[in-house]
Amino acid sequence: MTLFLRIFTFGCLLLLAGCTTTQPQRDQVNWQKERTRLEQLSHWQLSGKMAIITAQQKGSARVNWQQNGDDYRLNLTSLIGTHILELSRSKGEITLIDNEGNPHQSQDAEALIYQLIGWNIPVQGLPEWIKGLPGKAEFELNSDSSLASVRDGQWQIVYGDYRDQDGYRLPHLLTMTGQGSRLKLQINQWTLVR
Repeated sequence: MTLFLRIFTFGCLLLLAGCTTTQPQRDQVNWQKERTRLEQLSHWQLSGKMAIITAQQKGSARVNWQQNGDDYRLNLTSLIGTHILELSRSKGEITLIDNEGNPHQSQDAEALIYQLIGWNIPVQGLPEWIKGLPGKAEFELNSDSSLASVRDGQWQIVYGDYRDQDGYRLPHLLTMTGQGSRLKLQINQWTLVR
């Protein structure tokens, strides 16, 4: 009887060990499938709020972002509706319209925003990070195969909330820290264009 109990116990331990080693692989498979789906999502809109804190200032804005393939339009307004800036990328050209309606052009959207309003906003990485994609950066996953955090150069992105939308699990709260700035983006509404 004790030999049978030992064999049974050993068999159970092997079974449990097998379960624990296959779980991360299953999470990786789920992540790869979800990542592929999110990468194919290239036309979307969102609205929300952003807070930014630097050593020199604190600010907040309403955010409206429209993504159309590689092109985008980002509108920032104050909480009372005053125009802060409109940044757009169309066919590789970047244009920023300031709060007085004057257009400015540059090849570097982030430098242009910093030059005009003093905010470091990681525009280049945002289209991927907003959807919960790390790009080519280092990342960690949550237990449900969604992104927990991303480290991309000087920027650290931490995801605080996800919600289901049209068959996707999309971020609704991101905190981005880098270049002497801390940004908190709360997404209130996603609209997916198919």
